Amino acid sequence: MKKISNLFSYITLVLLLGLAWGVRGILAQGPTEEVKDEVSSAQLPPPKIELAGQVGGTVNGSWWVNNVSVVGNTAYVGADDGLHLINVSTPAIPIEVSYYPTINGVGEITLVGNIAYILNGYTVRLVNVSNSAAPNEISSYTFPFSQFPDDPLDIAVSGNTAYVARYNTGLHILDISNLADPSEIGYFPLLSPTLGVAATKNKVFLSGYGGLHIIDSSNLYIPIEVGSYSGLMSWSNDVAVEGNRVYSADGLFGFGGLSIIDTSGPNRPQMIGSINLGDAMHVTVQGSHAYLLVEGDLYIVDISHPDNPIEIGFYDNGVTGWIDDLDVQNNYVYVAAEDKGLQILRLLRHKITGGVSTSGGYLSSHGTYLAFPAGAFTDMVALTYRHLWQDQDEGDLVGIGHTFELEAIYHLTGQPAQLASSQTFDILVQYTDAEQGPAIEDTLALYYWNGSQWLKEASSAVDPAGNTVTAQPNHWATLWAVLGETRRTFLPIILDK
Repeated sequence: MKKISNLFSYITLVLLLGLAWGVRGILAQGPTEEVKDEVSSAQLPPPKIELAGQVGGTVNGSWWVNNVSVVGNTAYVGADDGLHLINVSTPAIPIEVSYYPTINGVGEITLVGNIAYILNGYTVRLVNVSNSAAPNEISSYTFPFSQFPDDPLDIAVSGNTAYVARYNTGLHILDISNLADPSEIGYFPLLSPTLGVAATKNKVFLSGYGGLHIIDSSNLYIPIEVGSYSGLMSWSNDVAVEGNRVYSADGLFGFGGLSIIDTSGPNRPQMIGSINLGDAMHVTVQGSHAYLLVEGDLYIVDISHPDNPIEIGFYDNGVTGWIDDLDVQNNYVYVAAEDKGLQILRLLRHKITGGVSTSGGYLSSHGTYLAFPAGAFTDMVALTYRHLWQDQDEGDLVGIGHTFELEAIYHLTGQPAQLASSQTFDILVQYTDAEQGPAIEDTLALYYWNGSQWLKEASSAVDPAGNTVTAQPNHWATLWAVLGETRRTFLPIILDK
């Protein structure tokens, strides 16, 4: 195992000299004295929510944001003047990459591969975003005028089919197998206004004034209604589907919330559970959590027990109650906040900030210990450690509840700092047996995110007897995590007869 004598010498020095390091707000105690965090990755504490970044907004003399969809490092933002592509590889510093103008603005966006399907007035536009610096329109389809108002309000894409919810005329089905020439091939009218749509392979779920409608789309030319559910708390403003469960954002005149409906028997959908939150306008589901916009504010609901959904997070966005779109990626929530632009919210367990001078410094929090030798930074920095709310698993790698961000900012300039050339720093993460979960213990290691994937830190070492993972990186990264493998890979042995 790699030695970490530097780390413990720093810990001892902190204990003896205290403020001599110039470290503010630290937990000055060694790992053996730390109160163990018994929270496993499967039993998340309620998140703390903070504003991490913001871009756009008419309050800043910029564009009004209607909608957002995030894929990879790019946020696709529907605004009153068109489609904006925002680089969110560093969520706290969103940067506009490009812009595709439209007349009447963009109302809704769905991303499939390199194609953005955007609603623009009565038109569905197909925009190629494979080159994020230069998005270009491939084709479009404009619906004939029927009656006012009948704007397309929502769009879902499954395979070679796009499903569009129009306010007064219900479901419209487009064949997009030829991206250069989309065409309408099917239609199902509803007697009451339609507000949202979600789709699976052969089922379409419509939300609206009349509640939830389930449409069999196995014959795209002649879709038929196979079930409905009208016993919601109020109107169904938005709908999301995961497996056989449908999640409805209900809201009208301050009443509503989240309804969870079992559609395994589509002819007779059944309410599983609900929670009254207020006038809900939007719902997105990621894993065992539902993210809702309720009267302009963010609510996070634990849906791991669908018969008893529980509110675990709230953030006052400080916007109007009409905002109706957000997207979620890992520990960040992207809110289309109208006049306040795109708001990027960070979900975390806790954070701590301390000062690190050119003489070095030390910071610790909830089982993670950081030590910086003299010369690690070329000037005084404010170092922030953020223990993020959830792990960001990838493939056979799973987290154990220790995913964190490191941020170093120069005091004098306010600019991001990097580790000085040829310098290293120490990281020690202490974990519990309960946190280990399905990860194979001797495969645990420290990983860093390079913008597109997790890379194993070369200096990482695990000590199963001491329940610690240690490393001495010679580079700086923002996002780190302790990850482990869930299965072993064995190479075949070939015997030479």
